[in-house]
Amino acid sequence: MKQTENRIVTFMVFLGIGSIQVFAEPLAERLARNNLAFWMFNCTSSLIASQSRNPRYRVTMPVVSLNRVQSNLRHTSTPKHPTSFWPAPKGPYLGQTPPGSVAQVFAPGLISDTRPHRWECHGHFSADGNTFCFRRLGYVYITENTETGWTRPKRIKRIPYRVWSPCLSPDANSIYFIDQYITRPERNRIDPNKRRRNHRCMRTSRGWSLPQELGPPFNSTASGFSFSGDNSFYYKSRQDGFWVAPFVDNTWDQAIKLPVQMGNLNPCHPGVAPDGSFLVFYSIEPGAQGGTPTDLYLTLRRPDDTWTKPQRMGPGINTGHHEIGARISPDKKYMFFTRSTGWNVNPYTDTADIYWVELKEYLPESYRESERTSSE
Repeated sequence: MKQTENRIVTFMVFLGIGSIQVFAEPLAERLARNNLAFWMFNCTSSLIASQSRNPRYRVTMPVVSLNRVQSNLRHTSTPKHPTSFWPAPKGPYLGQTPPGSVAQVFAPGLISDTRPHRWECHGHFSADGNTFCFRRLGYVYITENTETGWTRPKRIKRIPYRVWSPCLSPDANSIYFIDQYITRPERNRIDPNKRRRNHRCMRTSRGWSLPQELGPPFNSTASGFSFSGDNSFYYKSRQDGFWVAPFVDNTWDQAIKLPVQMGNLNPCHPGVAPDGSFLVFYSIEPGAQGGTPTDLYLTLRRPDDTWTKPQRMGPGINTGHHEIGARISPDKKYMFFTRSTGWNVNPYTDTADIYWVELKEYLPESYRESERTSSE
């Protein structure tokens, strides 16, 4: 009987060693995403080894194999994981080197997780440049510039899962978003009777408030919005085109339709400049079916408050993917936007990152007033 038990133990040790050796790399990738699983696996193997009384059958090899797994973790994991490089550098724009006229991933390893099947989008700064807000895997996060540097991104727990188009107020004391009312989070099931309700969370002395559903003009939005520096609200109406609700006497006045001639475009998600002098939006290819890749378009406001015909932005910005969610930096120097492989209908297949690009090559000189002022 004792000999049989020893043979069973020997067989199990052999099977365990073989499994770990064969699946070391896949296991490493899984454990890289879950430090807790790695800790439990390592502790369990060590416990088995310490409890084996017979040195001939002590389970020491799996621990050695785990050391090999740890080596694989170092070699197979990407350095662009968002937890790799905190605390962040000091300085404007999270201490990042500014891009040129070709869009670059913003803050890889700090904000953007460049591994496949990760999703960051709708990145933008407050008016003073000291708060950055973005969406990651369905949740809303912010990071703030302090005397000791930028803080690690913190999830706003009051904002529920799977919201769309989070947007900071210029003073960073409110976050606006579209709540799609997920009724079955495990299945991403959206309640069709409550789609696209607009909400706001406000910063208080005790943290962020519970979401408050908003009335006009916010309940008229169809697909994203943004604020100018004076807190005027720019949005795509459910009825037609882009509208603006000026902020007057500490409230939003009656909305006005922007006279932008869209032609056969299907405009969505206007990102307005801080001074309201231009906006960028996305549209599918004219005549294409919904769900196809999108491009970003630019329209300029003339002195007489008319708007230029929208022009597709160049190949340094638009690609064969989905370019969406444009937001303009407080100094008008840069544009932030999302580039994705799909609409995140399936988080396990779609990938998205936040990009930024210098706008100097895309704007006439008269629209770069903030840049000239800052350099004088």
